[in-house]
This record gives sequence, structure tokens and C-alpha cells, in this order.
Amino acid sequence: MLGPLNRQKYSMTKFNEDSRVKIPAILHLCRLGYKYLSLKDTVWDTDTNIFTDIFKESICRINPDFDQDQAERLLVDTTLLLDNEDLGKAFYEKLTSESGTKLIDFENFGNNSFHVVTELTYKNGDDEFRPDIILLINGMPLVFIEVRVFL
Repeated sequence: MLGPLNRQKYSMTKFNEDSRVKIPAILHLCRLGYKYLSLKDTVWDTDTNIFTDIFKESICRINPDFDQDQAERLLVDTTLLLDNEDLGKAFYEKLTSESGTKLIDFENFGNNSFHVVTELTYKNGDDEFRPDIILLINGMPLVFIEVRVFL
């Protein structure tokens, strides 16, 4: 039987945040329909962390009258919305709008693309943070998840 100190040493060497929490969470998200993306093989806009190819492909799928040029213009417009100093209000209104061009298809939710990435760095001036898990809908990072292990 392991004593308290040996149990802690055993736990620290065999298990960590990745093996106990992050990987199981990602596996569960994949079972729910999210696709895992490796940052090594993927391109994204480092200013907004929007995965541009996924964004444009998704926008054309959920807005059938759109072509690649229109999707590119919407990406530029969305980037400008993110630069507003309104704490994301304009982006939120565009994201949840039920008329006009859709960023997310709320009527047929399965029409959207869902991805999960890990350790994607976010920068704002001199500030920087890297969430453990990031959920993307149509290439847009919309959910940050921080995981913790409590022994």
C-alpha cells in the first residue's frame, strides 16, 4: 500500500494534466463530432486566430449563394469587427444575426464545421495566453477550456 508521500510521487510521475484531463476531454469532444486539428499542419490568421481556409469553406457551405471572393470579403469584415473597441458587441451581433449572411447556421446546426485545437497562443499587445483547449465553429475560435488536475 502506498503512503501519502509515495502516492503523491506516483501520481505526479505517472499522470499529469494532459493524460488525466486534456486528452480525455479532447477524445470526448471528438466523439461529439469535433475534428482534432494539429497546429503543425494548419494555417490560421495569427491576429484573430481564425482558421481562414475552414472559415471560407464553411461560409460558402452555409451561405450557398456565396463564392470564395465573397467569403474572403466577409473574413475581412469579420476581422474589422473584432478590432472594434466595443468588447466584441459588433462581432456578437453579427455572429447571432438571423438575417443576411450567416457566420453560424443556427437552423441546421450540423451544417457547421466543428474543430478542436490545443495550446493556441493568443496575443494582445504585450499580453499573451494559451488556453488548453480551443473549440472552433466554422474556423472561428469561440470557446476556451482550461483543464486542471486535482490530486
